[in-house]
Amino acid sequence: MRRRLLLVSLSLIGLLLLALMVPLIATYASDRTQAMFVSRLGDVTRFAVVAEDALESGLAEELSVDLERYVDVYGGSVLVTDADRQVVAQAGEETAGDDPEVQETIDRALSGAGSQPPATVWPWSGDDVVIGSPVGRDAQVLGAVVVVAPTSAVKSSVASGLAWLVAAGLVVVLLMVFGAVVPFVGWILRPVDDLEHAAKDLADGDLSSRAHELGPPELRHLARSFNAMVDNVEMSQRQQRELVADAAHQLGNPLTALRLRVENLAATGSPVAAVEPVLEETDRLSSIVESLLRLSQIGAHRVAPVEVDVAEIVRERCAMWEPVFTSLRVDLPDRALAMSSPDVVEVVLDSLLDNAAKFAPDSPVEVTVAGGDVPAERIEVRVRDHGQGLHPDDVAKVGARFFRGRQHQNVPGTGLGLAIVRARVDDLGGSMVVSTPSDGGLEVAVALPAATGDALGNIAPPPDEGAGVR
Repeated sequence: MRRRLLLVSLSLIGLLLLALMVPLIATYASDRTQAMFVSRLGDVTRFAVVAEDALESGLAEELSVDLERYVDVYGGSVLVTDADRQVVAQAGEETAGDDPEVQETIDRALSGAGSQPPATVWPWSGDDVVIGSPVGRDAQVLGAVVVVAPTSAVKSSVASGLAWLVAAGLVVVLLMVFGAVVPFVGWILRPVDDLEHAAKDLADGDLSSRAHELGPPELRHLARSFNAMVDNVEMSQRQQRELVADAAHQLGNPLTALRLRVENLAATGSPVAAVEPVLEETDRLSSIVESLLRLSQIGAHRVAPVEVDVAEIVRERCAMWEPVFTSLRVDLPDRALAMSSPDVVEVVLDSLLDNAAKFAPDSPVEVTVAGGDVPAERIEVRVRDHGQGLHPDDVAKVGARFFRGRQHQNVPGTGLGLAIVRARVDDLGGSMVVSTPSDGGLEVAVALPAATGDALGNIAPPPDEGAGVR
């Protein structure tokens, strides 16, 4: 929009300057042409008076000398003819008399008419102006005088004036652009830029973003509408989180009481086979309630990322999880600095390794930390198992709340683990991608923004197969 406004403003200024400059330069060129015509017409009249005596006396030698001096000073050509169109004196180009315009001017002069002012001379117009006058007194025409006057001086003067006018116009345009147009366009677009930044912050998840009510009335009204919309969105999300949190909190107490009653039944001699499934379902409901409570807190406050060493956290967590797996292969650099909250990497890795342990038991698991680009712009944590993987139609659904793969419906779990991971990672500006490698299994790649361009340290050689965590 800024470029369009500047272009429109410059076009209007250019048209205005053009509307002022065209009449000005046209008047200047017309004045210069008229001055040249009047000056040369005076010379032609003087030659007509001198030629009258020469034609009556039949002595044209002195007239020729006078014409030669004139041509030497002013250039061009001059010729004098008698009433029979015979040239009696001439100076300048000898072929000037053959020019059709010269012949037409001679005819007009012999008929007793003088020359009319020529058209305005421009730098790109013809070379010469032809001016003629009859020779004689009263009604008797003795001959004609024709002057072919060069217009180079007029062209040079008009061209110089045009150049100076264009230069002055450019200076005026520059002064108008930097002195008026740019500040004016900035004043108009400042509220729009502010609204754009507020909308971008809102799209990034910052619900505290508000637009300033500045500028013209229409933009102030738009900013008020935007702020009202953000208030409604913030209130709606807060109400949703509060509803989930309240529901989770209210469900917690009955579930605890239910578990105590079931345990009392077991203590009073109820069959274990009947009590155990109830306890398991009670624990599952409690786990779901706790996950919902954690999920409701995501996005409640603006997360302020800090620099964390992903490689160090992954190394520590993999050491804790190593006894769970038959083979845990870890490939880490010396360091991998990412912008994250301190606990996100732990939550992500614990959830991914827990899924691998539940859905791909006894299969090798590989954990890799790497940079997405060189220099690294993001830090990726990949967890890949070699289990049975997922049905192709289920891959795109991973990360949805309460989703369970069709092969894993009987595996214990809430279906909220990866949903929490995706929400936490998105809250930090990262991403989560799930894929099924061609040789089987499942791979989950979580990317976090890198802390610096040199975020990725040296990568040590991977350990031998089955060597565990290093």
